[in-house]
Amino acid sequence: MVGVENEMLLSLHIKDFAIIDELTVEFGPGLSVMTGETGAGKTIIVEALKLVLGARAQTDLIRAGAGQASVTAVFDSAHLNPGARSALDEAGISVEEELIVHRLVSVQGKGRVTISGVPVTAGTLRAVAGQLVDVASQHEHQFLLDPAQHAALVDCFGGLEAQAASWREAHARWMTIARERDGLIEGKRSARERLDFLTYQFQELDAADLKPSEDVEIEAQRNRLKHAGVLEEKMRAAWDKLYGDAGSALEAIDGAAQLLSECVPFDASVDAWREALDRARADVEEAARGLSHYADSCEADPAQLEELEERLHLIRTLARKHGGSIEAALARRDAIAAEIDTIEHFDERLEEKNEALELAAEARRGIVQRWRRSRRTAAKEMGKNIAQELADLGMAKTRFTVGIEERPETAWDESGPDRIEFLMAPNVGEPEKALARIASGGELSRVMLAIKSVLADRTGMTSTSVFDEVDAGIGGAVADVVGHKLARVAADRQVLCITHLPQVAVYGGRHFLIAKRVAGGRTLTTLDLLEPDARIEEVARMLGGKRVTETTRTHAKEMLENTKT
Repeated sequence: MVGVENEMLLSLHIKDFAIIDELTVEFGPGLSVMTGETGAGKTIIVEALKLVLGARAQTDLIRAGAGQASVTAVFDSAHLNPGARSALDEAGISVEEELIVHRLVSVQGKGRVTISGVPVTAGTLRAVAGQLVDVASQHEHQFLLDPAQHAALVDCFGGLEAQAASWREAHARWMTIARERDGLIEGKRSARERLDFLTYQFQELDAADLKPSEDVEIEAQRNRLKHAGVLEEKMRAAWDKLYGDAGSALEAIDGAAQLLSECVPFDASVDAWREALDRARADVEEAARGLSHYADSCEADPAQLEELEERLHLIRTLARKHGGSIEAALARRDAIAAEIDTIEHFDERLEEKNEALELAAEARRGIVQRWRRSRRTAAKEMGKNIAQELADLGMAKTRFTVGIEERPETAWDESGPDRIEFLMAPNVGEPEKALARIASGGELSRVMLAIKSVLADRTGMTSTSVFDEVDAGIGGAVADVVGHKLARVAADRQVLCITHLPQVAVYGGRHFLIAKRVAGGRTLTTLDLLEPDARIEEVARMLGGKRVTETTRTHAKEMLENTKT
């Protein structure tokens, strides 16, 4: 039975991991099953997948003789749920057609994780991967073991996602305002003590009356005053050469112009050069006048120089104290003024924040009453449906409920006003306890399958689920039910299942065989997609053991045919 085009995990590449030399497997939509003899390495495949999804790295899983192990998972980004996209956005990762998660672990204990080429921490990997794949094995299932996720599953079951989204928006606003209000209160204690210091700093900066680039202008003016004598001497010497001395530039230009004038009657074109000399004479006269005026102004003024030195010292001192430049000091002055204003008007600002906080709190309360009622109805119905699914899966005596405990308003969080947790009592006469505390690996897998079954036509869960040990401790008719439910879940999302039961294996749209072989004196694990004839042989082996007969082949073929009807 092949589901709709819901493929999420496209491929998995494993290299130098445990007894795997190098292995690449391409998955498809719907239900894929993996089978193999005991000890063939089925668990290794799951461990490799968990590693690339953020599990703790263990160096003893690196293949003997190799320096490092790596696992790469490729996902189809078209099936990313909103939670996955949100986690990727938070990590600053943009995704195109494929999302590639790569993890490397070295024998030195060092590792590297990248998502679509972007290096990330293990924490970021877990945040993203937790939205991509569910792995149900021995106490390794995020949704079931984390009560924080249970509320989201109830909302998903009850079609309450819109109310949950409204709550998250209202709660986020309340949290923002609460932090701002608390920051005001916390800041008041130290700010009051700082007010005198801030006032002193502001008055110092304000009294200085700094102007942008003032230091550059003062520096230039100071240099002129410090070197007034030299400047006057040089300017007067330059004036003499241009105008005052015998044989000055002006005399030379006049002499040359006279000579050219005498040539004009013989060649009119020479007059253009004479006119050029007239213009040069005017420029020299202007320059000479300027030099004379400048030389007259070059007068030593010790008092003014001292004043400029003091001003420059003040500017540089304030600049060093407040950022290194006049512009930084001016910005600091404005910031201090704003802080002083905040302190002096603290009570008014706090009152405004308290009013805004109360409005945000009212918005939260406005959502709660109806949402709580809807959640209780959904939780009750969901618990009953899951219990029925568990009964079908051979856990008829198991009690399963969705517990809801109202929390005080001070304890409300992003998940809502209530604590919602899955509770289970596997045995008659025992009290219901938190699922994470009592469920075995096989029970946990079946609970996840039950939840997936009741949510099969709803959105909000990961697009890919991996089931390991889902068939632990069952057989016969119950095993057939498990296979049927897996196929039903796989009609809407991708499912990978490792099984040892033929009743489950025959429901797979794809069937992979995990096997061990020896090559070059080393044991290797292989994983092959079975063609129809080879699949019949594998199902027959699962039915009859190592000795496959025509009877078991016929039975295997009938079982495979029956799943298509």
